[in-house]
Amino acid sequence: MGQINNFLSGFFYIEAFIIFILGFYSWRRRKVPGAFQLFLMCISAVIYIFGYSMEIVSVSLQNVNLWSKVQYLGLPFMPSLWVVQAHSLSFRNKKIGRPYRVILFIIPLLICIFRWTNEYHRLMYKTISLVNNGYFDVLYFEGGILYYVYCIFFFSCAIISIVIYYHAFLESTGYMRKQFRIMFYASMIPFASLIFDQLEIVPLGMDCGAFGIIFIYILFAYAIYRYDMMHIIPLSREKIFEWIYDGAIVVDLNYNLKDFNHAAKQIFQSLDKSLIGTEVELCTNECPEFFELLKDLNSKHKLYSTQNLEKSLTEDVFEFSINTLKENIKYFKARLRPLYDKDLRIGSTILITDITKEKEMLIELERIAQLDGLTGILNRRYFIELANDELDRLLKQCGNGVMFMFDIDYFKRINDTYGHQAGDYVLKEIASIVKSIIRANDLLGRYGGEEFIAFLPDLSLNQAMIIVERIRAAFENHTFNYKDKFIKVTASFGVSEYYKHEHESYCSFDEMVMHADSGLYEAKKSGRNKIFLQ
Repeated sequence: MGQINNFLSGFFYIEAFIIFILGFYSWRRRKVPGAFQLFLMCISAVIYIFGYSMEIVSVSLQNVNLWSKVQYLGLPFMPSLWVVQAHSLSFRNKKIGRPYRVILFIIPLLICIFRWTNEYHRLMYKTISLVNNGYFDVLYFEGGILYYVYCIFFFSCAIISIVIYYHAFLESTGYMRKQFRIMFYASMIPFASLIFDQLEIVPLGMDCGAFGIIFIYILFAYAIYRYDMMHIIPLSREKIFEWIYDGAIVVDLNYNLKDFNHAAKQIFQSLDKSLIGTEVELCTNECPEFFELLKDLNSKHKLYSTQNLEKSLTEDVFEFSINTLKENIKYFKARLRPLYDKDLRIGSTILITDITKEKEMLIELERIAQLDGLTGILNRRYFIELANDELDRLLKQCGNGVMFMFDIDYFKRINDTYGHQAGDYVLKEIASIVKSIIRANDLLGRYGGEEFIAFLPDLSLNQAMIIVERIRAAFENHTFNYKDKFIKVTASFGVSEYYKHEHESYCSFDEMVMHADSGLYEAKKSGRNKIFLQ
């Protein structure tokens, strides 16, 4: 006889343990809508199931009655919590009115109190006794008025839950519709269990709800975890992680790769799932500087502090570039976001944005601001800026340099004879010829109209004069052919020298320009196509 009730008691222990695990998991996810209510439901159910498992193995009426009372520490609150959970999932932006909340929890509390004090008033159970079901003794009772109040309350909560879930099922679509359908079916089980108990058609005279409750909670948990609150949110975050245009890379404190998305794979082709756990430096070899920049920026954050967490979104940024297989340069901006578990730093997320278009636009704007639009050489403002930098350097190093200005001879005649487009052609050819003769570090600019200026640093006057003569002769001997029309072009040059010795120096930038311009004037005055040192 004892074997069956011991077997059933063991089953209920396992049932209580499973529900406890569901409750523990719900507590861990309690910020998710519906999870906290499920946690409370699980706690109530564990108390009820544990008390019932002890009741069926007790042999005296006193012990059976005691464990029956223990069950009422959880049992009366379960229907109230079903209603609260149904409302929280179906009407997430609305709270249950205060009067209804009072009713939902005052009634279970009173039922619990009256059950524990039943010996003094007999309002819950008029009589209680042990009856043998053929295998073991079970509690038999005659219900009092409060017992039937409790049954009505139980029925009412069950019906309200069913109606709420059914209404939510009709109003929802997609995953939510599937979720509420499961919730609706799960809510039918306690309703049916109570009917079976009242009709006394349960085998062995046992509580039907004790057997069915595990299925209710598994269905509730499945619906919550699978279709929405505890599943769809992390699922949606995972999808967003994959779908965002920015590359995302997750590393731990030792810079070991933990995760990345598809966009990051497009940036660093060497990223691969098989490399998760290895140092991120090995996965980003397209840009070796990326790892060094990441370490430098990451070192700003304290290991056990969140004080820089909010600032990091705007401050923790670095830029890097990658040369693609098509010999194009792509530019990226990386933003570091530290990851914390409470106050403990556990790693970082790096968001990488492609800023190639913006960078190319800035480079183009800088080029436009620095170069002459027609000839492609330095404009006047930028030439003056760079030339002054060179003069400052030469002053510190006691170096030499030569500046020369030249002007195209009879340029107005070219415009008048061949048109302004021919004049533009000549200006571009002139600039191209000079660039082909001077060194890469020499400065060449358009000073205005048909007048050009150049500065040759780190050259003596004799060396510079050889270069200037080569340029003059190149103009004279070059074939300027515009639309099958030969244009004769020459230029006049004025040269000035800069030097710095221990006890004397010669010429600031403005003085050199003045002297070179004076030499240019003398060259034109003496017949043009000449070089004058001033």
